[in-house]
Amino acid sequence: MIIFCFITLLLPLCGSVPLAGWVQSPGHPRGYNPDSSLTWKECAPNGHKITLTLIHLDLEESDKCENDALKIFADEELLFNLCGTKFLQELQTSFNPFLHSSSGGCLSLSFLADYSNPKRHTGFQGFYTIQDVDECKDSDNECSHHCNNYIGGYRCSCRPGYLLNPDQHTCRVSCSEDRTGSQEGVLMSPNWPGSYPENSVCSYTLAVEEGLQFELMLTGVFDVEMAENGQCIDTLTIKTVSEDFGPFCGQVRPNSAILSRSPHVEIIFRTDDAGANQGFHLSYKTREITCPGTVTPMSSLSPNRPEYLKDYEVTVKCDKGHVLQSESTAEVEYKSICQKNGEWSPVITCESVDCGIPELPDLIELTVEHPLTTYQKNITLKCSSEYYIMSGNGHFTCDAEGNWVSEIGQKFSDDLPKCVPVCGLNTEITAGGRVFGGKQALLGQIPWQLLHKSSPRGGASLISDYWALTAAHVVDGFKTTTMSWLGGMIDAQAKNIVTMETEKIIIHPKYNNIVDKNGEQTSYDNDIALIKMSARVPIGPNLRPVCLPKKTDGPVMEDMMGTVSGFGGYSDKSLRSKNLLYGHVQEYSLVECESKGKLVTDNMFCAGDDGQGIDSCKGDSGGPLFLPTLEQGSAEQPFRIVGIVSWGPPECGHKSFKGYYTKIQNYLDWIRETMENN
Repeated sequence: MIIFCFITLLLPLCGSVPLAGWVQSPGHPRGYNPDSSLTWKECAPNGHKITLTLIHLDLEESDKCENDALKIFADEELLFNLCGTKFLQELQTSFNPFLHSSSGGCLSLSFLADYSNPKRHTGFQGFYTIQDVDECKDSDNECSHHCNNYIGGYRCSCRPGYLLNPDQHTCRVSCSEDRTGSQEGVLMSPNWPGSYPENSVCSYTLAVEEGLQFELMLTGVFDVEMAENGQCIDTLTIKTVSEDFGPFCGQVRPNSAILSRSPHVEIIFRTDDAGANQGFHLSYKTREITCPGTVTPMSSLSPNRPEYLKDYEVTVKCDKGHVLQSESTAEVEYKSICQKNGEWSPVITCESVDCGIPELPDLIELTVEHPLTTYQKNITLKCSSEYYIMSGNGHFTCDAEGNWVSEIGQKFSDDLPKCVPVCGLNTEITAGGRVFGGKQALLGQIPWQLLHKSSPRGGASLISDYWALTAAHVVDGFKTTTMSWLGGMIDAQAKNIVTMETEKIIIHPKYNNIVDKNGEQTSYDNDIALIKMSARVPIGPNLRPVCLPKKTDGPVMEDMMGTVSGFGGYSDKSLRSKNLLYGHVQEYSLVECESKGKLVTDNMFCAGDDGQGIDSCKGDSGGPLFLPTLEQGSAEQPFRIVGIVSWGPPECGHKSFKGYYTKIQNYLDWIRETMENN
């Protein structure tokens, strides 16, 4: 026989919650009727739980309890779905141990019988109680020392010598101490030389009269918990008026004494909730206060000593590249006196010399928008357009006098960089064509070609963003008259043409314009001129300069084919082309070329083509002959102008009569000097 004893304690619970009671099916123990039902729910106060003990269960048996069923819930979660007949021993072992709520939770039942019941069943009966929860048995109660349970809750307490923290769970050691007035002594971590306690914040205060300072020294064993990665877990920090020392941890203590430089010191020792380290041992004493060997950063003192006594006067001099932070930025030194509180007066900061943002030439910009511009800082310049390249030094450093200087020590204004157009490159286009009787060039293919459209019709070659080369006879007579030149196009009648006005026209001083008795020019020696435009030419993909040639002692074209271009004649009728035409020609020796009585000099060379009659023609004068041919140019082998269309026979493209070109390599020095001087 199993005997149950239910003891109900009188608990001090608030409200009308019953401490214990019975719950059973309708009609129990006589039996429940079909279609009968019951719902029940009870909740426990905080710090309590509600438990249920089933002592009887007799319901209709069915698969998955489809017909009659008793469902039991704890805190809204289903624990069991019961039916059939369960004897007391099975209820005690398999179900009752689990029929309880959480602290402050609820238990609920749901009983439902269907419409038929071929055999009468007595139903169920259970006894519920509300009991106190022993939170101290729960390892998550967070009491770091002692846990004390009471009806409805629990309370944490600490061992002797400890105080309960405001969180009411963790304990800290009572280790703070005020030693105001003490001029000499020893401070140790709690429990020294044993392991110091956990969860501690120890604050030791030292204070003496003004004019004295503390000398602190860590001695003996130093053992404060530190992680494997070198980070401090527990810390020892020494705070003074002027600076903090630490945090210190590990097993290596500072070997030198720490001077407070003030009559007040606070020593703070913090520990976490674990560890078994020994701690620290610190001695202190007082001495007359002194001023440190530095008045302000980035300066030096004269005389130079590690520390100075009260009323000592020193000269403070700013380090190289620094000046006093005052109205007169040229000053670099001043006098300062050590005060009895260990501070210097006056204290004027030494700040870095600032070179500022330099005034940049046209087309040049900084690689960094807002760079640092103080002493020893650097700036780097770049060209603002992809069609230009830096000429000269582009790196500068701020020196001690506030000047930007280049890598060779020259000032920015004396070593001013320039952005010059990238020469000899075109848009990467391939096309076929020729000047006389040929096909037209494509836009951007010969971007240095310029055109003087009105009489005399002629060409020129852009060699910078201000200068162009042409034949002297094209501009002869225009020295004092403005000329208009067109560029950036391949169609002389296009709408997007760039128009350039001349500022200067400089004909070679030895240009010899000799005419015969019939008025026909017989000499084109030194047929070369420079044109300076009145404004910077807008360099872009369709308008950019060609490179000048390299000097050579051999043939001008070095056994290479070259390209000649222009808007001149393109047929036997000497019609002028409105489109830019070009063709490939080769150089011939002067003995192979007919001159028709005109003077031929070493300042000229002739070129043409035997097979297809390619030649420059009237209206092409002043235009370029350049190397290599259009299909072969590249960044590694840029296009270079080697000749200027000068003169030739009246009949263009004749096999026996070639065109003559001014040999540009003979005039390189004159070109560079003229451009520099104008």
